[in-house]
Amino acid sequence: MKSPVKKIAAVGIATAAAVGVAMMVGVEGQQTTSTIGDFRNAATAEVRDAQGTVLLRGTFAATAGDSDKEIERKAALTPISAGGAATGEAEVEYETDKPDVQEVEFNVTGVPARAIVTLVLDGKDVVSATANDQGVAEAEVNVNTGRRTP
Repeated sequence: MKSPVKKIAAVGIATAAAVGVAMMVGVEGQQTTSTIGDFRNAATAEVRDAQGTVLLRGTFAATAGDSDKEIERKAALTPISAGGAATGEAEVEYETDKPDVQEVEFNVTGVPARAIVTLVLDGKDVVSATANDQGVAEAEVNVNTGRRTP
Protein backbone atom coordinates (compact mmCIF):
# COMPACT_ATOMS: atom_id res chain seq x y z
CA MET A 1 0.00 0.00 0.00
CA LYS A 2 1.25 3.49 -0.85
CA SER A 3 1.99 5.99 1.86
CA PRO A 4 -0.42 8.94 2.28
CA VAL A 5 2.32 11.33 1.11
CA LYS A 6 2.73 9.45 -2.18
CA LYS A 7 -1.04 9.38 -2.70
CA ILE A 8 -1.32 13.12 -2.07
CA ALA A 9 1.56 13.78 -4.47
CA ALA A 10 -0.04 11.61 -7.16
CA VAL A 11 -3.39 13.38 -6.75
CA GLY A 12 -1.63 16.76 -6.92
CA ILE A 13 0.16 15.85 -10.16
CA ALA A 14 -3.03 14.51 -11.73
CA THR A 15 -4.93 17.66 -10.73
CA ALA A 16 -2.23 19.94 -12.16
CA ALA A 17 -2.28 18.01 -15.44
CA ALA A 18 -6.07 18.23 -15.68
CA VAL A 19 -6.02 21.98 -14.99
CA GLY A 20 -3.33 22.44 -17.66
CA VAL A 21 -5.40 20.59 -20.26
CA ALA A 22 -8.53 22.53 -19.32
CA MET A 23 -6.64 25.82 -19.66
CA MET A 24 -5.37 24.87 -23.13
CA VAL A 25 -8.88 24.02 -24.28
CA GLY A 26 -10.19 27.33 -22.92
CA VAL A 27 -7.48 29.31 -24.69
CA GLU A 28 -7.81 27.37 -27.92
CA GLY A 29 -11.59 27.76 -28.06
CA GLN A 30 -13.92 25.68 -30.16
CA GLN A 31 -14.16 26.27 -33.84
CA THR A 32 -17.76 26.31 -34.96
CA THR A 33 -18.31 23.46 -37.42
CA SER A 34 -15.18 23.79 -39.58
CA THR A 35 -15.62 27.44 -40.40
CA ILE A 36 -14.63 28.33 -43.92
CA GLY A 37 -14.68 31.95 -44.98
CA ASP A 38 -12.68 34.90 -46.15
CA PHE A 39 -12.44 37.37 -43.29
CA ARG A 40 -9.54 39.41 -44.73
CA ASN A 41 -11.96 42.29 -45.36
CA ALA A 42 -14.40 41.66 -42.51
CA ALA A 43 -16.09 44.88 -41.40
CA THR A 44 -17.63 44.01 -38.02
CA ALA A 45 -16.87 41.74 -35.11
CA GLU A 46 -19.39 40.81 -32.44
CA VAL A 47 -19.22 38.68 -29.33
CA ARG A 48 -22.51 36.97 -28.53
CA ASP A 49 -23.64 34.93 -25.55
CA ALA A 50 -25.16 31.44 -25.76
CA GLN A 51 -28.62 32.92 -26.40
CA GLY A 52 -27.31 34.98 -29.35
CA THR A 53 -27.44 38.31 -27.56
CA VAL A 54 -24.73 40.70 -28.76
CA LEU A 55 -22.52 41.66 -25.80
CA LEU A 56 -19.73 43.49 -27.63
CA ARG A 57 -19.25 44.98 -31.09
CA GLY A 58 -16.39 46.58 -33.01
CA THR A 59 -15.27 47.67 -36.48
CA PHE A 60 -12.08 46.36 -38.08
CA ALA A 61 -9.19 48.62 -39.04
CA ALA A 62 -5.75 47.80 -40.48
CA THR A 63 -2.81 47.74 -38.07
CA ALA A 64 0.92 47.12 -38.51
CA GLY A 65 1.78 43.45 -38.90
CA ASP A 66 4.78 41.69 -37.38
CA SER A 67 6.50 41.48 -40.78
CA ASP A 68 6.31 42.92 -44.31
CA LYS A 69 4.30 39.89 -45.44
CA GLU A 70 1.83 39.94 -42.58
CA ILE A 71 -1.48 41.80 -42.67
CA GLU A 72 -3.29 42.42 -39.39
CA ARG A 73 -6.74 43.87 -38.88
CA LYS A 74 -8.09 44.56 -35.40
CA ALA A 75 -11.42 45.56 -33.92
CA ALA A 76 -11.72 47.08 -30.45
CA LEU A 77 -14.81 45.49 -28.89
CA THR A 78 -17.04 47.72 -26.79
CA PRO A 79 -20.22 46.90 -24.87
CA ILE A 80 -23.59 47.19 -26.59
CA SER A 81 -25.68 47.94 -23.52
CA ALA A 82 -25.16 51.15 -21.56
CA GLY A 83 -23.14 50.54 -18.44
CA GLY A 84 -21.72 47.24 -19.68
CA ALA A 85 -18.31 46.46 -18.23
CA ALA A 86 -17.07 43.99 -20.84
CA THR A 87 -14.32 44.93 -23.30
CA GLY A 88 -12.13 43.08 -25.75
CA GLU A 89 -10.45 42.82 -29.09
CA ALA A 90 -10.80 40.71 -32.24
CA GLU A 91 -8.09 40.17 -34.83
CA VAL A 92 -7.75 38.72 -38.32
CA GLU A 93 -4.20 38.06 -39.47
CA TYR A 94 -2.77 36.49 -42.63
CA GLU A 95 0.38 36.31 -44.73
CA THR A 96 0.28 38.02 -48.14
CA ASP A 97 1.91 34.97 -49.74
CA LYS A 98 -0.60 32.60 -48.03
CA PRO A 99 -3.92 34.50 -47.93
CA ASP A 100 -5.96 31.27 -48.06
CA VAL A 101 -5.39 30.71 -44.32
CA GLN A 102 -6.26 33.37 -41.77
CA GLU A 103 -5.64 33.37 -38.05
CA VAL A 104 -8.72 34.67 -36.24
CA GLU A 105 -8.63 35.40 -32.54
CA PHE A 106 -10.49 37.26 -29.85
CA ASN A 107 -10.19 38.02 -26.17
CA VAL A 108 -12.73 39.57 -23.84
CA THR A 109 -12.90 40.53 -20.18
CA GLY A 110 -15.84 41.37 -17.99
CA VAL A 111 -18.28 38.82 -19.41
CA PRO A 112 -20.24 36.64 -16.96
CA ALA A 113 -18.15 33.90 -15.32
CA ARG A 114 -18.35 30.56 -17.17
CA ALA A 115 -20.40 32.11 -20.00
CA ILE A 116 -19.98 30.60 -23.46
CA VAL A 117 -19.26 33.42 -25.90
CA THR A 118 -18.96 33.28 -29.68
CA LEU A 119 -17.00 35.52 -32.03
CA VAL A 120 -19.14 36.47 -35.03
CA LEU A 121 -17.54 38.15 -38.06
CA ASP A 122 -19.88 39.85 -40.53
CA GLY A 123 -22.73 37.70 -39.25
CA LYS A 124 -20.87 34.36 -39.40
CA ASP A 125 -20.05 32.35 -36.24
CA VAL A 126 -16.32 31.66 -36.19
CA VAL A 127 -15.14 30.43 -32.78
CA SER A 128 -16.50 30.02 -29.25
CA ALA A 129 -14.86 30.01 -25.84
CA THR A 130 -15.94 29.60 -22.23
CA ALA A 131 -15.10 32.43 -19.84
CA ASN A 132 -13.17 31.57 -16.72
CA ASP A 133 -14.29 32.42 -13.18
CA GLN A 134 -13.01 35.99 -13.64
CA GLY A 135 -15.05 36.56 -16.83
CA VAL A 136 -12.12 36.29 -19.24
CA ALA A 137 -12.48 34.36 -22.51
CA GLU A 138 -10.13 34.02 -25.44
CA ALA A 139 -9.78 31.83 -28.47
CA GLU A 140 -7.66 31.51 -31.59
CA VAL A 141 -8.37 29.49 -34.71
CA ASN A 142 -7.04 29.12 -38.25
CA VAL A 143 -9.73 29.62 -40.88
CA ASN A 144 -9.38 28.47 -44.48
CA THR A 145 -10.92 30.58 -47.25
CA GLY A 146 -11.83 27.47 -49.21
CA ARG A 147 -9.72 28.68 -52.15
CA ARG A 148 -6.26 27.62 -53.13
CA THR A 149 -3.41 30.08 -53.57
CA PRO A 150 -1.95 29.85 -57.10
